[in-house]
Amino acid sequence: MSTLRTITGLWKNHEETSEQPKLPGLKTRYYKKSRETMIENVKKIINNKKFPNWEITQVDVERGEISLKKQGVGSSIMVVTVFKLNPIKSAIDVYCAKQGSFGDFGSSYRSILTFLHALDTEVTPEG
Repeated sequence: MSTLRTITGLWKNHEETSEQPKLPGLKTRYYKKSRETMIENVKKIINNKKFPNWEITQVDVERGEISLKKQGVGSSIMVVTVFKLNPIKSAIDVYCAKQGSFGDFGSSYRSILTFLHALDTEVTPEG
């Protein structure tokens, strides 16, 4: 991670993926799997400790949202949203924030990258 990312983290306490992010690692991911399958894959990597120190706090299948909370020092939350594009294709966006009034020193960015890497070991993204 660059020094600039850490400096930006002095005042920024959240990060999220999008279609056209400023950083390439924060691009929306697409998968050739149904939304229900992707929700199960996200739950699987959390329950199997492939994404350590995080636990599932809520799953809303109708909205395609999975809420996570980081255990231990530094309270953080993450919301993983799974979008149904068609019956066999879905997209995932992630929002992560550190709770508190100061910045996160880039921890939200690192958490998203770690989560996406863990998910990519379970399911291969398109393109």
